[in-house]
Amino acid sequence: MDRQAFRRTPAGTGLLFDGVEVGDRCYLGSCFSLIEPTIFLTAAHCLEGIPPERVCINHHGGPPPNLFTQVRRIEWVQGADLAVFETDAPGANWAAPFKKLKYVADLGEEICALGYPHDLTSQVPAKETPRFFRGTVQRPFLFERSGRRYSAYELSFPCPPGLSGGPLFLADDISTVIGVVTENFETYTVQHEVVEESRSGEVIRREARSVITYGVAANIFSALSAIEKLLGRRLPDPEPECYP
Repeated sequence: MDRQAFRRTPAGTGLLFDGVEVGDRCYLGSCFSLIEPTIFLTAAHCLEGIPPERVCINHHGGPPPNLFTQVRRIEWVQGADLAVFETDAPGANWAAPFKKLKYVADLGEEICALGYPHDLTSQVPAKETPRFFRGTVQRPFLFERSGRRYSAYELSFPCPPGLSGGPLFLADDISTVIGVVTENFETYTVQHEVVEESRSGEVIRREARSVITYGVAANIFSALSAIEKLLGRRLPDPEPECYP
């Protein structure tokens, strides 16, 4: 991975808030800029029920000292858990949006995610902290939940609360984004071993277990029309490979 390039990657990601004033704002989730510093994507559920005029982004394209900019226009992606929105960002030359798209990821392709999940180990109230995840695409599939059904990727790492809306990008080309983190897909417990010991006539049973969680990200191809609508231009056609 190009370390110099990766240092710029957080400049393309942001935090979504309901409100701006300290003590009166509520964290909604992660987001990221794409192609242009003023165009952002996130998971739709991060914005649902929030008046657009209250939605603000904290990111490197906003004016100092707090780097907040306000959302101007939202395009909802029907069916998928995706939203595309525009912001008027003074000083947007600070931002480093993801410049390329890939509509189909290969099985086992190495990918990364970046966002601002809740730091559940910090003191109350929980704070958001930047976190980086790296793994592989376990499979592309049609994900369905809460009335939504869309093309998605199952990820080999978990997606904790607050990471929703963050970018899923290629490990070997971090300027290329392929999806938007939406939620955890599956969690289960694996039993590794069972040990029984006899102590003072009693049998003591000890079990070693681990919890495995897989995340899910929406295929960015689902948002193609909404992205083109805000950009005002046509994007490259998808690759000829099949996708769900």
